Amino acid sequence: MNWNDTLRYLDTPLPEDIARLKAAGYYNEAISQIDRLLNEDWTQTQNDGNSPDKAENCINTAPETLRYALLAQREIMSRIPQEYPYTEQQALAHMQEKIRDVTLNEFRQLVAENKIDWRFVNGEKHFAKRFCETLISTDDSFALRAGVKPDYAARAWRGQEAAMMQEKQTLSAKITLKYSMRAADEAFEKALAQAKAEGRKAVRVKAWLPVPAECPSQSEIQCESFWKKPTLLSASNTPQRTVYWETELETNEPIEAVYSYVRTANYVDPFSWENSDNAAECPWNPKDCLGEETPHIRFTPAMRRLTEAVIADAETDVEKASRIYDYVTLNVKYRFMPQYFILDNIAENCAYSRRGDCGVQALTFITMCRIAGVPALWESGLAVSKTAGSCHDWAMFWLEGKGWLYADCSYGGSAARRGEEALRRHYFGNLDTGRMAANHAFQKPLTPPKESWRADPYDNQTGEMELEGVGLTGNAYDTTITTLQYELQE
Repeated sequence: MNWNDTLRYLDTPLPEDIARLKAAGYYNEAISQIDRLLNEDWTQTQNDGNSPDKAENCINTAPETLRYALLAQREIMSRIPQEYPYTEQQALAHMQEKIRDVTLNEFRQLVAENKIDWRFVNGEKHFAKRFCETLISTDDSFALRAGVKPDYAARAWRGQEAAMMQEKQTLSAKITLKYSMRAADEAFEKALAQAKAEGRKAVRVKAWLPVPAECPSQSEIQCESFWKKPTLLSASNTPQRTVYWETELETNEPIEAVYSYVRTANYVDPFSWENSDNAAECPWNPKDCLGEETPHIRFTPAMRRLTEAVIADAETDVEKASRIYDYVTLNVKYRFMPQYFILDNIAENCAYSRRGDCGVQALTFITMCRIAGVPALWESGLAVSKTAGSCHDWAMFWLEGKGWLYADCSYGGSAARRGEEALRRHYFGNLDTGRMAANHAFQKPLTPPKESWRADPYDNQTGEMELEGVGLTGNAYDTTITTLQYELQE
């Protein structure tokens, strides 16, 4: 079984003792308990060893569903401390290095207001790796105290582009991107030492880089150049599209691809029939976009009750989707998240904690839409500016008679924070030209499948890399996306 497939069993509850250890952050002890349970012979340990080996309904080991869940939880708990590295003293010192005039009282007040994310590690509060970046990115006052000038021009451009789309009904941009991925020197040297110990002089490398996928909003897709000839370029309609290399490296060099495409953004008013022809004619069957997808798109009782309250007396699908979009964009606060690998029941936690990044918000919208009977699906890749690209996720939803429309809850929420209601409404039904879509499905395998643990088993944005059969995660590798061309088409 592919290791990453075990994540589908995360809805299986942990045994109480292990759950308590995880909640308190005693991850090493919890992992030891998992290892004990995975190796336990139940016929010998239960009922004082008096369980008959061949009795009907006798189970010798943990049920398959529990075993898979434990394997996934084991890996999750091994990664959590990397995502929450700071004690309170360290977090305060880190914040004071980046933001002027921070006091302990201010720090603790931000924690009390749920503006700084934390978890227990060995019974002590530890704080998220990117909590400072969240404050600086989402609050202009912190940005200014950090000496970072908010990008007012980029914000203004979004509003201008939305107005142009409404006026012209369609906009297109020719975009060329350079995508570069490189292992951290420490990770590469460790792999090289292993190779030399086995009598080899080069590291065995597998690498997957995201590339533009075929969809109605992207055309003229061209892979311009690669650092070396790829082993495989997956089909243009692959759910999570990549270019793949299987090679050997004697020195640590970047793995690179340059590709171009035309991104088209059509304007659609979801509440009007005037421009319904502009909706995306996607090949995805809406009937396939109504179900649960464990572990994160789940129709739990809590999510059903919340969705029923949010859609209330809404009669049409567009009204239901609009009210769900309003709930997410007007209630959920943007926050940089730890790697999705370690998160539990993403949509439900976002819906009730009211915190999350672009992908977390998209999953919440998708889950609630599906509960309401509105087909919805995942799309992701990059948000592209005139200088660089960054990871981004959004959603699509389907309306009878119109087809597939877009919803970007993250961009809509950002507009709401700034009081730009027209722009918030724009991102219900529409996007913009600054996108690269590599994926139109959540939690799908790469091509070829990555058998070792993926850095992100749900999405495909930062690329994946293996050295000597070991998948790299966290700071063990880095990616850079550079915009070489971004030109609006006449």
